Amino acid sequence: MLRIKKIFNNNVVLVIDTKGLERILIGRGIAFRKKVGETVEKDKIEKTFVVDSPNVADRFVQLIEEVPINRLEMVTLIIKNAEVELQKTFDGNTYIGLADHINYAVNRFRNGEHIRNALLLEIKKFYPREYTAGMNALEKITYYEGIELNEDEAGFIALHFINGGMNNDTAQTLLTTEMLQKVVLIVEDCLGIQLDTESLNYVRFVTHLKLFIQRVIINEPRREAVPEMFDQVVQFYPRATESVGIIKHYLQDKLACQIYPEEEMYLILHVQRLIK
Repeated sequence: MLRIKKIFNNNVVLVIDTKGLERILIGRGIAFRKKVGETVEKDKIEKTFVVDSPNVADRFVQLIEEVPINRLEMVTLIIKNAEVELQKTFDGNTYIGLADHINYAVNRFRNGEHIRNALLLEIKKFYPREYTAGMNALEKITYYEGIELNEDEAGFIALHFINGGMNNDTAQTLLTTEMLQKVVLIVEDCLGIQLDTESLNYVRFVTHLKLFIQRVIINEPRREAVPEMFDQVVQFYPRATESVGIIKHYLQDKLACQIYPEEEMYLILHVQRLIK
């Protein structure tokens, strides 16, 4: 039995279950003519999120105030479809982040603004399933909003699916953070520079490392073949190659994995951008 604790609007409510857990329920007309203390019909529930911190509930309130209800319903459908496609369950934070992003993206498009996704090629290459889910999300946006966003936005949406999966595991997040900090120190020490954490190249580098660590931890299949450009990259960028050699040994030891030439090449290219 789910009893209403707070009504946000006709389509979003905060309830408490028989175990005392708070949940946010989304569904068209789920709170229509309802009052606090009454129960909700389960057949009207389209999406459920467990409230594991007050911050989640507060952010939902802000989201509801800023995002049109029809757009929230669209995001609910996008999330549900992505969960089936990717065989993942996304929490309230992922829903909030994605709804906020899509709302901003739609408004930006209608204002004639466009942002290029600098990580698009990497997302397509290393996370094709999440990218496909992002492209499918664009189809829903076209249907409901009557606009056609480009694949840059599919990449941004895919990042929400990728990061949503990572954030579900606190121990994994802590491990990833520890390794990122160590790798940054290695790069700064080897190159004798201090990295600009606000630069696009730094963001690209860190995001690439996150995606690599995530793939290793979940044991996602990786390519072992040596890319055609590998020898040229090593020859052209000796300083970056030397740094990545140290990073490679650290990550292999920490993750008990093998870093293949293709992955090594991409790391070299990212470090080279940092040198520039």
